[in-house]
Amino acid sequence: MSGDQTGRHAEDAPEPHRLVVTAAIDLLRERRLGEITFDDVRAASGISEAQLRQVFENEDALVEAVVQAQVAGVLAGQKPLLERVRSLAGLQAWRDKLVEDTLVSGGAGGCPIGSLIGELAGRHERGHRALVAGFAAWESLLAAAFRRIQEGGELDAGADPEKIATAIMGALQGGFLLAQTTRDPDQLATVLDVSLEHLRVHSHR
Repeated sequence: MSGDQTGRHAEDAPEPHRLVVTAAIDLLRERRLGEITFDDVRAASGISEAQLRQVFENEDALVEAVVQAQVAGVLAGQKPLLERVRSLAGLQAWRDKLVEDTLVSGGAGGCPIGSLIGELAGRHERGHRALVAGFAAWESLLAAAFRRIQEGGELDAGADPEKIATAIMGALQGGFLLAQTTRDPDQLATVLDVSLEHLRVHSHR
């Protein structure tokens, strides 16, 4: 879930689009999304202003593309991990990978898409919609994992996988925020451990 991983997902786009989005994502490592201007991106990407305007009609369109690239990177990392989850032990392995990645960054990076929430709400509607869609897709992967755990008999038949997915997503984003704020990856580990322990208490095994 690193910035390098998310940045690579702009590479499948046409050349000018790829250059601009990759440059914008690189700039996100140094400043907030709202502080990045068309001129900054043009200079960083090395294309002309005319080319930039041909690819993106305005900053909202650019922000949307950046969010979509960040979302694609997160989902590309999460999808294979969550699709392997078929038990509570598999869910623990997912947790371990998240914590491991956060340890590598020292907790400083936070969530590549969760960190954009405050900057998009009420400012960039297109980017905000792309972010909402990204979280929905991530939650769907979680819900599918919980359904498989349920089908395997480790989760009560009356449990609602979608609601559990929403709760775990909330805990995950809160954990990322705490880890980023305190620069202590153990904060994410603690939040996830408490959430998963609650699931185990209500499981059949």
